[in-house]
Amino acid sequence: MPIRGRRESSGGNRRAVLLLSLILLVWNAGAEAVRLLPIGRPRPIDRTGGFPALPSVPFDRTDVVPFESPRAGPLTIRQKYLLGKRIDINQASRRDLSELPGISDDIAAAVVRERERLGRFRTAADLLGVRGIKGKRLQKILPFLAEMQNN
Repeated sequence: MPIRGRRESSGGNRRAVLLLSLILLVWNAGAEAVRLLPIGRPRPIDRTGGFPALPSVPFDRTDVVPFESPRAGPLTIRQKYLLGKRIDINQASRRDLSELPGISDDIAAAVVRERERLGRFRTAADLLGVRGIKGKRLQKILPFLAEMQNN
């Protein structure tokens, strides 16, 4: 028999999780703002009546490498996919292929061997001939692949 006055819903738990998420979001935004903003340092005054001058940032920085995340190093295949980059299955290295979702090092090596045997893949269906790739796995990697040239 249920206890009277007690709700069976987890609405309170959801609110608590939402509140905790909001607190963490505000905390992180504040910490990032403190890190980025020059608080406590006077800015030079612009006498022309415009906005205060911002500190200049050199554009010839050598410590920034293209396609590299400042926190995690080189971008993953998924991050490149979100940026609009795709892998050409006929030119990708074994390492690049192994970063695709559901593709292990062994399957990537099998893809390279099959590509060398065929010369190149003409359609995505050609990948079904690779040992370890079936329809479900092929559907998983198709969004990450570039269009194949049909010559």
